Amino acid sequence: MSLRTLRLLFGGVVLLGVGCAPDDSPGPVDEDVGDAQLTIKGGYEDTDDSNVVLIYVANGGLCSGSLLAPNMVLTARHCVSNLNGEAGGGGVICGQTSAATPFPASYFYVTTQPDINTASESDFVGVNDVVILEDDILCGNDQAILILDTNFSADIAKPLIPRVDSQLKVNEEYYAIGYGESSDGNGSSAGIRRRRDGLFVYCAESDCQGVGQYVKTEEWIGDTGICSGDSGGPALDLDGRVVGVTSRGGADCTSPIYGSVHSWGEWIKDTALEAASAGGYEAPGWANGFPTDPTFNGPVGGNCEENGCTVCWKDECTRQCNDANAPCPTGYNCEEVQADTFVCVAPPPPPPDPSDGGDGDAANDGGEDDGCSVAGVQPRDPTNPVPWFLGVGALVALSRAKKRGGLFRVRSQSRRS
Repeated sequence: MSLRTLRLLFGGVVLLGVGCAPDDSPGPVDEDVGDAQLTIKGGYEDTDDSNVVLIYVANGGLCSGSLLAPNMVLTARHCVSNLNGEAGGGGVICGQTSAATPFPASYFYVTTQPDINTASESDFVGVNDVVILEDDILCGNDQAILILDTNFSADIAKPLIPRVDSQLKVNEEYYAIGYGESSDGNGSSAGIRRRRDGLFVYCAESDCQGVGQYVKTEEWIGDTGICSGDSGGPALDLDGRVVGVTSRGGADCTSPIYGSVHSWGEWIKDTALEAASAGGYEAPGWANGFPTDPTFNGPVGGNCEENGCTVCWKDECTRQCNDANAPCPTGYNCEEVQADTFVCVAPPPPPPDPSDGGDGDAANDGGEDDGCSVAGVQPRDPTNPVPWFLGVGALVALSRAKKRGGLFRVRSQSRRS
């Protein structure tokens, strides 16, 4: 299946002209921006991030999306329907431009393949349902979710985690991925997954004061690199969490505007629960309120040097916890190890029971009640107490052990720069 075969006519559904994006500094932007659209400009081909998917629309459109669960793809609202009230050249007028009724679910096909030119028909899966927000006004509501008719297995694509529980910060670093073209051209290079790193948040949500006519509080302004064809694709933080959905941007591929995943977190979580029910799998923890911070999601138990360990406490791999929505696994307690820092800690072994001879097994304590004895093990004479200096020595040893290994540390995850 090739670009020519799929008739990728970049207009209407896929590409969104911009009439409300700021320049490098907030201010009016010429609404007549022609066919300025959204793609990864200045990035590199990306064959690794298979959880960023290509969405083909039966009328010739192409968009990008984020696989958040085996059968759930987050994308842009304007990717699933036509628009009304656009400015000249296809630009968006905030407060006026709206999205029409979505196309039928049967119009959409999704693939994890990095290049549409080499993808086969069997690489695409269909869509059962298109979920949208109630408000059709585009600015601030440019998000949609596709519920697939087939679950992608984890060995094909491991679902991404959406950062539904915390807002982006000004100047926070992120990266963007999409299937748009690599330059502000005619779309001939689109259909290949590309990624651009080293991008920074200009402002997010309530921090974007003074630019209300261009961006809504449910959105945020990014850096650069987004042009033609990346609509619906994700922006991700340095922990790999989806923080934005590509919505629109300037004619020169600058000042992209993203829909905020955090702003619509409850809607995304509710839809994830529905998708899990439809797909017959257990809903991801974040859909039920489990923190998305990776320090809450690492393995518990084992050596700190094992792969995937995010928090180390006393040389054992663990994770942060709280009693509200991030309890510890069975056999571990959530304990405060530093001020306002709680981690999962294995409880200490119970002290020996004096009645069983000190070995914890009353059946083998060598006492007269069972008539048994164990060679080499003698019951302690209660008339001959343990000298105090032995107890003091044990306390000193414990103190030294705490000084050597009692540090809490967070292990950073390696990533490609």
